[in-house]
Amino acid sequence: MSPRRLNPRNAGLTLVETVVFIVIVGIAAFALLRSFGSLLPRSPTGAQLTEASQLAQERMELILGRYQAVGFTAVNDPCVGGTPPAICTPPTGYAVAVGGVAAPVAWNANPLTSYKLVTVTVTLSGTQLAQENAVLANY
Repeated sequence: MSPRRLNPRNAGLTLVETVVFIVIVGIAAFALLRSFGSLLPRSPTGAQLTEASQLAQERMELILGRYQAVGFTAVNDPCVGGTPPAICTPPTGYAVAVGGVAAPVAWNANPLTSYKLVTVTVTLSGTQLAQENAVLANY
């Protein structure tokens, strides 16, 4: 038995097919890189993420300090109402939101009034950069 001879026309890719493939892959790669290029300038820098994390930690420390000073039932965000400390003013563009200080939650099937889940969220121009959570217990 002799091996079958391959037809030279069906042996591989032609130059035209290779060039068309390279052009199509090039256009797809260009479109993909262009979309990444438009996202990069809008993403936060490392300095902004660090600042947001520090702001969230500072506000959480203020709330936890207030919790230790006045107890579970009177805990609040010291930056809301009255004369807040200077540390409560975030840098330009940043916003700090605190949730859960006044609302008790059920935690591991314990009574509703025994725990509070405090959440501090820091945003910059509407984009959330950092979040801190703490559970306060009434014991």
